[in-house]
Amino acid sequence: MPRSYASHYILLPLLIAALFMAGCDAFKPDDDAESGGFVSLSGQVLNAATAEPIAGAFVRVLPFDLLFETTTDGKFTAVVEIDSTMNLSIRATKDGFSEASTEILALAERTITVPSLSLSPAAGAPRESGRAANMLLLSQSATVIGVRESGSEEVATLRFQLADSVGRPVILDRSSRVRFSFGVRPGGGEELAPLEAQTNDQGQVDVTLSSGTQAGVVQVIAETDVAGRTVRSQPIALTIHGGHPDQAHFSLGPARRNFPGLNVIGLTNQISVIAGDKFSNPVRPGTSINFSSTHGVIGGSTTTDADGRGTVTLTSANPLPSDGIAHVTATTADDQQRAVTSTTPIVFSGTPVVQVSPAVARVNQAYSMTITDGNGNPLVAGSTVTVTAEGTAVKATGNIDFQIPETSFSGGMNFENVVRGPGTTTFQFFVVEDIDPEAPSTPSIGSITIELGSENGALEIVLPPEGGAAPRIVTQTEYSHTAEPVGAGYRISLKTGR
Repeated sequence: MPRSYASHYILLPLLIAALFMAGCDAFKPDDDAESGGFVSLSGQVLNAATAEPIAGAFVRVLPFDLLFETTTDGKFTAVVEIDSTMNLSIRATKDGFSEASTEILALAERTITVPSLSLSPAAGAPRESGRAANMLLLSQSATVIGVRESGSEEVATLRFQLADSVGRPVILDRSSRVRFSFGVRPGGGEELAPLEAQTNDQGQVDVTLSSGTQAGVVQVIAETDVAGRTVRSQPIALTIHGGHPDQAHFSLGPARRNFPGLNVIGLTNQISVIAGDKFSNPVRPGTSINFSSTHGVIGGSTTTDADGRGTVTLTSANPLPSDGIAHVTATTADDQQRAVTSTTPIVFSGTPVVQVSPAVARVNQAYSMTITDGNGNPLVAGSTVTVTAEGTAVKATGNIDFQIPETSFSGGMNFENVVRGPGTTTFQFFVVEDIDPEAPSTPSIGSITIELGSENGALEIVLPPEGGAAPRIVTQTEYSHTAEPVGAGYRISLKTGR
């Protein structure tokens, strides 16, 4: 072999060896790099269903296969020696539960809190609970039922839940016998069934409430005795509503029997209805009532509230009643689809007419006074009348300061049935001597003043002494006025120009 080739074969291995040694030096670990040591672990194992700690669960740390057991509060601690930073698998197991695990990054000389491990109870695993501590309403089929024979649902089922101090349903081995009773109740024959029942394996128990014949609020209470104390629910309230309208319990009426709508368009009067069922209870809320009126304009319908009440508005408008009497009718239906109806009269009153006799001011004189509207109907309730006598040693007595009462009807609902007469449309007053014994003087009359204040219109009438002029009319109303002789008296009225 030539010498040159031989030298090449000698130098090549030496070169490879040198490169290998240099590479080893390049990748040699730094003495300051992180090295192995001990890591402290702590954590807790919980029941996934109840969030309670699980005692006696086994916790395994992999890959070292170290085994630890949880304490009574479900906690565990472990100290593990590692060679370097590495991933550890923490796995928890317990008989009757599924397995749970988590991964952590372990660093030497560190204390690491492991995320909680939640174990779910295995299917078919025995359930546990403490003694009953709470009674709760779990569900109810209805919050509102109707009275008996109302056509509404008359029964409601309530389900109660018996639970231990941490909210777990009480198991069958710790079940209790639950009693049911009423708190507040209408007293119409309501019933609970059963009156006692045993809780099931879920700590649940049902009771059925049946309505009676009275509407109102009913309370149901569930209670049981556990270890010498009573576990009781809060009173559970339900509402019992009434049934269909009944003719004998159907009422209709106005806010004002008489309102000044004959000469003014657009005045309003509230018309109300009260509907009861055959047991005298308010009908079901939402019962529809229809309305009509012979005169004016009225709301077409309303629905009843929880008290069986409904209201519409009657407005003065054409057609207006020629005699001042209108009739409003309300209609609904009973459980046999028969009409339930009621009609009420309303007076549309007009401007005032006052008749006084005699029409002169005298001492020791009796006077008659009639106050109506142009149709002879009473003025609205609350109209005020005052009578004063001006002069020396005289005064007015009798009906001299009063208000017109509410209009009423007697024996029917038509014009001839309007109550008129003393105290309503006719009145009497007197002018008499009023001599002061300490300073006697001769009685003399100067004038008699009659003042009428009313929504129908205002009048002030002055009667002069005998031999004087005709009565003077002083008024602040927007209407015109007239005074006409009527026998020994005067008819004094306002006119609207209609």
